[in-house]
Amino acid sequence: MDAILSRVGDAELRQHCVDAVLGELKQVDNQVQNVVSALERTLKVVQASRDVHKSLVLNASEQVQASFRQLGESCNQIGPLLRLLYRNMSVVSSSTTEQPATPTSSAVEGAAPTVSDLQTESKPTATRSTDSASTTTSEYEPSSDEDDDDDVEVVDVTPPTRNKKRKAVTVDLSESTPLVRRKTLQENTQTVRNQLAIELRNIRAIQISRYTVAEHKELSSFVKSIFTAVDNFHDWQPRDDPMLAQLLDEMNKRMDSFKDSSTQNARRKAMDEWLQTMTASSFVPSLDLKSIPLKKDPRAASVEKCHGSQDLSALVKSGTKICSKLRTDTSSNEEKKQKYFQPLVDASTKYFASVLAMEKQEIQANGASRYNDSLRMLCKLAGGTSISRKECAQLEELLYHVRLVMPKNKSFRKKAVKLVFDLLALFPPSARPTFNYPASEPKSKKRKKNKKGSS
Repeated sequence: MDAILSRVGDAELRQHCVDAVLGELKQVDNQVQNVVSALERTLKVVQASRDVHKSLVLNASEQVQASFRQLGESCNQIGPLLRLLYRNMSVVSSSTTEQPATPTSSAVEGAAPTVSDLQTESKPTATRSTDSASTTTSEYEPSSDEDDDDDVEVVDVTPPTRNKKRKAVTVDLSESTPLVRRKTLQENTQTVRNQLAIELRNIRAIQISRYTVAEHKELSSFVKSIFTAVDNFHDWQPRDDPMLAQLLDEMNKRMDSFKDSSTQNARRKAMDEWLQTMTASSFVPSLDLKSIPLKKDPRAASVEKCHGSQDLSALVKSGTKICSKLRTDTSSNEEKKQKYFQPLVDASTKYFASVLAMEKQEIQANGASRYNDSLRMLCKLAGGTSISRKECAQLEELLYHVRLVMPKNKSFRKKAVKLVFDLLALFPPSARPTFNYPASEPKSKKRKKNKKGSS
């Protein structure tokens, strides 16, 4: 490097560096002008929207507020970069300053015109005092303690001052610019949680058919930002938060209306990863396990049912086969759960859903006692391992069908009471459903039989 530089004169090297910096500055200026043009265009669209709809208050939309905050945060990055640019352009390189650090007054006066020349072009009468030079410098340079703060901080963009002539949600950009203040991590955590509640309320108000790709993209960006900072929040673990889990459920339910494409596949992949990240603590019971008399819940997932005794017997054999394999398996508890939990819970749910579809009482009772073993096996499989949010939902659906079958067979009900208690114990206390045992229906049916006998 020294050999190459020795062949280049100082003036030539200086000019080359100046040209390189000048070219970059001009290119950046062109790009900034494009940003300014885009902002002016956005302002015209806002003004036109207000002219078309006089009562329109754009800041009433949470999505508009979120986009404006994001724009403000992007703009706030320009100021610190300008200060760094100015500081690096005005400070002499350490390699060329091996002389005493304290400059003489004549040296300061000689360097001042490089800054003051910019002022004298627009203001010829301005003096070239050291005070004016320091004022110009402080406009770009960071404060003395800006680099000494090691605390984790979050930059929050505060909306501009409000115009008294309009409603409180209206922002007047002509009077002031967005202000920047430092927020503690605790404040930012509460801000994110509040925004999460707002987004959940808003998406529930949107019909599935009216849910757009743009809305999904904006929500996905919000969710992604949460998972990116998952370990940086104060006393809050998003993976355990029921609100975040419900927001993902609402997004997942609505995105099914989008057409199939490679982009849609990417959306599904991201959604599956987020849902799998959620823990059992984020589960929220949704099915009716409490009503007396019993009621069917339309929210229960549709299960393919059989309509004959032969099909029902085949389901019994299927569950028995899974239990037999499980008894002879010598794998660890975690491996057994991975292999048998899903097939066993699916077979059990399908069996009890099919029992409900049968009309004859003797067919309804067939195999119910044998499926007690399946429920017992499920308790053992999940008892020694952690349970996921998805498994909580599957167990809740199984409990829903078991509860509807219990009044139909007295012997099954007696054995199922203890098993239901064990299944409920698998849920985290904060996510455990409330289960009311249907004890009154079998008695009422028995009284009806006595009346027929007396007549």
